[in-house]
Amino acid sequence: MPTAPEHRIRNLAVVGLLSGIIAFVAVVQLRSQAEVQASLAGQDNTALAFLIDDLHRAHDTLEGQAASLAHQAQSLKAGGNNAAMVALSAQQQQLQIVDGLVAVSGPGVVLNVTAPLTAVDLQDALNNLRLANAEAIMVDQRRVVAESVIEDSNGQVLVDGAVVGDPWTFTVIGDPTQLGTAAGLMARSLDSDPRVKSVSFRSNPNLTIGAVIRAHPFVYGRS
Repeated sequence: MPTAPEHRIRNLAVVGLLSGIIAFVAVVQLRSQAEVQASLAGQDNTALAFLIDDLHRAHDTLEGQAASLAHQAQSLKAGGNNAAMVALSAQQQQLQIVDGLVAVSGPGVVLNVTAPLTAVDLQDALNNLRLANAEAIMVDQRRVVAESVIEDSNGQVLVDGAVVGDPWTFTVIGDPTQLGTAAGLMARSLDSDPRVKSVSFRSNPNLTIGAVIRAHPFVYGRS
């Protein structure tokens, strides 16, 4: 049975960990103004509309998660318990997956498309997969999250500044039933597009997405 001082020290350590995770969420969410302006240069209005919509949803989700972590920090200050630590660890792992900071494995689908798609086509496909509750997405060898910048440049499609393109491989982890249904609908829709030479998909019970996104640290912000 821990003594009162030991119990207090443990709680202080847990609160410190929570504070660090809350700061981590903020670090991942924010980007420097110069970087954002450079990334958005050349985007057309339709692509920007998709991007803004995704950013709004990601912002709302992360705000809710940050508020939940802050509430847990207050609860631990008042006493704390092991159950809160377990929940906190699970939430930290979930945030890292959502933000693309760690590799992830699990069931899902692989969608292959041979066609000269545009940034708008890619964004539309990603939106359909997210609506099917995709938990992690990789396009070719690029991890794609809600904050990823997708744009057309000189006849090529860029994801966060890197070229992706024909033939396309979407590796998606999530509920295989929902993703399989979405992939089937997407395949039928794409098959009717005259630009598309071929499209296929397959379910896989054990996919791995190894690509990760480098976290951007604060440059100018001070607490």
